[in-house]
Amino acid sequence: MEFHTPGRPDDLPPFETLWARASALSVLEAAGAENGHEYVGPFVHHDDSGGNEWRLTRLEGGRGVLVGADHECDDHSSVEGFDPYAGPDWLPWDLLAELEDDREQGFAYWWDGARWDRIDYPDIIGNDGLNLLLKHLATRESALSRVMQHLDVPSGSDAWDEGAPRLDRVLQLAEERTGTEEQWRAVLDDAVVFIAKAQADSEYRFREPDECEAAPALEVAERCGLIAGTSPEELPAGKGRPDDWSWTPRPRW
Repeated sequence: MEFHTPGRPDDLPPFETLWARASALSVLEAAGAENGHEYVGPFVHHDDSGGNEWRLTRLEGGRGVLVGADHECDDHSSVEGFDPYAGPDWLPWDLLAELEDDREQGFAYWWDGARWDRIDYPDIIGNDGLNLLLKHLATRESALSRVMQHLDVPSGSDAWDEGAPRLDRVLQLAEERTGTEEQWRAVLDDAVVFIAKAQADSEYRFREPDECEAAPALEVAERCGLIAGTSPEELPAGKGRPDDWSWTPRPRW
C-alpha cells in the first residue's frame, strides 16, 4: 500500500483496522517486545525516539482522531492561518490543546464512523509526515516486520521463521476481536517465550528475558477492547470548538 505525499485520508486503513494493529503492537510492547508503541489510554502513542510521534484516539460514537508530527515536515509553519483542526465540532478539544501545549502537531485526521478526513492543504505543504510515521501499519505484514526488526531478528533466519507466526497470531486476534481471554492468554504465553529468547539473543537487549511477561500484555489487550466481550476505552466527543481555543503554527527549531 503506497502513501501519498502529503498524506491523504484514503491512505489510511479503516479506523478499526488501524486501531487493531496499533493496539496489537502496544500489546507486544507490554509483553517485552519494545517497538515504539504504547497504550496510555485512551490512545495508542507511537514515539520513534527521533522527535517523531503520533497518537490514535478513540472517541464515543464510533469516531476517532489521529494526530502527529514528524520533525522533518514543517512546511505548514510558514503558512499564515494554517489550522489543521478546522474540522468537526466533536474533535477532542481538551486533548488537542494538551498536545499543542507539549509540542506543535503537524497533522490531524479524523474518522467520523465511516471514513477518514482532514483539512485541504495549501500547495506549499509537500509532506505532512503521514507516510513516514504510519506506513508500517498499512498491512499486517508490515506491522509484524516492525516488531521483528525491533527484536533484532533477521528476516529469513530460523529465528524469524520460529517467531513470526507466534507474533502474527497476536495481530490476527487483534483484528478479529473474537478471541476469548483464555485464547489471548495462551497466544501471549507463546509469544512471550519467543520474545524472551529474542531479547536474550539480541546484542541490544532492550529488556531482560525475565522482564518479558504476558500479564501486562493481556491487560492492554483488554483495555483496547481486543478481547471478546470487552469494550475499548474512549474519550467523550467534543461539543464544539471553544471560543478561546486557537492554534498558531510556529517553527519547531
